[in-house]
Amino acid sequence: MLVLRRLATALFIVAVPVFLVLSFVRIAAVEPRVHEYGFTRYDAEQRTGIDRPQLDRAAREIIRYFRNDDEFLAIAVTVDGQERELFNEREVLHMKDVKALIRLAFGVHELTFVYLVGFVVAVLAWNRERPMAELARDVRVAGIATVVLLVVAASAVVVGFDALFRQFHVLSFANDFWQLDPKRDHLVQMYPQGFWFTVTLAVGLFSAACGGLLWLAAFGYQSYVRRAAPETPTTAAPVVDADAMAESGG
Repeated sequence: MLVLRRLATALFIVAVPVFLVLSFVRIAAVEPRVHEYGFTRYDAEQRTGIDRPQLDRAAREIIRYFRNDDEFLAIAVTVDGQERELFNEREVLHMKDVKALIRLAFGVHELTFVYLVGFVVAVLAWNRERPMAELARDVRVAGIATVVLLVVAASAVVVGFDALFRQFHVLSFANDFWQLDPKRDHLVQMYPQGFWFTVTLAVGLFSAACGGLLWLAAFGYQSYVRRAAPETPTTAAPVVDADAMAESGG
C-alpha cells in the first residue's frame, strides 16, 4: 500500500507541470488574440501580401479546424481580386499532422486534469487524520519541481531554440512536410520561427509562475497551520521542599 501511495504521489508531482504546460499550450492554440499578436509582432500582412482582416479570419478558421473533424484545412483568400487557397498542398498536409499533435496534447491535458482531481479527492477521502497537511506537502513539492524544471527548460530555449525547434519537428512528425519555404509558403510567413520562440518562452514562464504560486499557497497554508496549532503544555516537575521532608523525617 505504501508503494502505491508513493507511486501515486510521484505521478501527481509529474502531472502538475504537464498540466500547467499543456494548459498554456491549449490557450496559445485556440485563443485568437495569440494568433493576432503574432501577426502584428511579425508583420504577417507584409510577409504574405494578404490583408489583415483575411489573416485574422484565417486564424479563426485554423482554430475551428483544430476542434472539428475535417481531415484537411481549406481557407480561401482574395489577392489582387482573385480568390485562391491560402495554403498549398504541402502546407495542408503539414497542418493535418499538426492537428493530430494538437489533439494528442489536448487528450493528455484532459487526462492529467482527471488524474489531479482524482488524486486530491483520494487524499481528502482516505487520509482521515491530516488530509490537508498531506496534500499541502505534495502540492509544495510539485510546485517547486515545476519551477525548477521549467526555469531550466526556459534557459535551454533561450540558449539553443533553433536546434530544439528543429529536433522537436524531427521527433514529432514522420515526414518532412514541416520543412517549408518562408519566401513562398504562407504558413511560415504567418507563423515564423520568432513567433514560436515567443510562444514557447511564454508558455514556460507562465507555467513556472503558476508552479511558484502553488508552492507559495502550500507553504502559506503550512505556516498558518503551524501558527494556529495550540502549544502542547508541558507537565512541570513537582518542587520538592527539602526542609519539610527533613521535619517529617523523610
